[in-house]
Amino acid sequence: MRKILLRVVLTLSLACTVVLTTLPYWVSAVGIPRELRVFPGMELAVDLKPPLRILDQDGVEVTGFFDTENLGSRVYRVSLFGWLPISTLVVDVVPLVEVFPGGQSIGVLLTSEGLVISELGTVVDLEGRERSPAKEAGLKPGDILLSIEGHPTRRPELVSQLINSLAPEKRVLNLEVKRDDRILNLAVEPAKTWQTSIFGQSSYQYLLGIMLEDPAAGVGTLSFFHPETGRFGALGHTITDSLGRPVRISRGTIVEASIDSIRYGTRGTPGEKVGFFHGEQDIIGIIDSNSNLGIYGQLVGDLARSVFSRPIPVAFAHQVRTGPAEMYTVVQGTKIERFAVEIVKVVNQTKPGEKGMVVEVTDERLLQETGGIIQGMSGSPIVQNGMLVGVITHVFVNNPTKGYASFAEWMVYEAGLGLSDQNPAKQASSREVFLCA
Repeated sequence: MRKILLRVVLTLSLACTVVLTTLPYWVSAVGIPRELRVFPGMELAVDLKPPLRILDQDGVEVTGFFDTENLGSRVYRVSLFGWLPISTLVVDVVPLVEVFPGGQSIGVLLTSEGLVISELGTVVDLEGRERSPAKEAGLKPGDILLSIEGHPTRRPELVSQLINSLAPEKRVLNLEVKRDDRILNLAVEPAKTWQTSIFGQSSYQYLLGIMLEDPAAGVGTLSFFHPETGRFGALGHTITDSLGRPVRISRGTIVEASIDSIRYGTRGTPGEKVGFFHGEQDIIGIIDSNSNLGIYGQLVGDLARSVFSRPIPVAFAHQVRTGPAEMYTVVQGTKIERFAVEIVKVVNQTKPGEKGMVVEVTDERLLQETGGIIQGMSGSPIVQNGMLVGVITHVFVNNPTKGYASFAEWMVYEAGLGLSDQNPAKQASSREVFLCA
């Protein structure tokens, strides 16, 4: 009898152990999330089947609807039979954020003045010495080269000509650079080298050992702007240099752009918007952040009107559903147009990331004109059920009708809209190849 009793106890203990170690995964699988964000007054219903129950912080069972009237976080316990805790549920009641969806084509300038020094390198002078003149002078990656001997630096290809015209007469050149908010004057001694061109012609060249980034990062799309604060978000992905590294932007700007033509996208060859912009006279915003979720900043100039007459709510990530949606972008001139798309996959993200959903272009006219998603569409807003749900970020190289999009919720948090202490973007997102759209 004692052996039977012991066996029963051991069996029950083992069963409890199995339940306790597997239930959290099972609970997640049946749809109880770890965290939910809702607007004030938004209905959030409890629909659990016994033996699962949800208890508030006072141990009272929650039935019907959660209390979502007041801002703040509330922690609930998911339990088995009301006494065996198996999980927690945090309900964050956050302010409703409403923005104007964008769609405007924009040009992105990494800096409104000078050229960005992206990298320092070494050169070999005529005496065989390996030198880094720029490093010796105190230059650092991220510095902005404003002028050389008083001559403004505007284009990377002209800097070499300027150095080689000045260096034969001056052993040391004065460089004016901007580092953060400081203006520095640094003296650099160029290295005289012997260089051979790709055409086999050799000549003396004076080098500083720097790699410069063109201030024009290209054409993209404005994602949204907030009418009350003027905050904006665009692109949906980070701006990188030629080596794929995030670019440090020092007072970059966005300017109005116009689309002149379209390079049609095909399998293996992404299409592209071909646009133009004039520069500083067309500045409409100052960039203050270049993150993995896009660029953000403050509007400072007149912006072409939105196609929306009033701002619309930004959807939470958990509100996005597969199905029809609309994408807003420009394919000719400056006219924002609406195109039909299908959200074919929604990723269950608990942390911000660029690839929150997969979007397929279904609009016949857009497919005929562009082939689908093309470069320059990065940042194009996606609207579903009257809410801003996402932003185009990448195109599938081997299937340009499809691409990735990020959740709009993460982007508005990154822009500084909503409650900062509940900002998930500030907390710890056959094989297909993708490319920034």
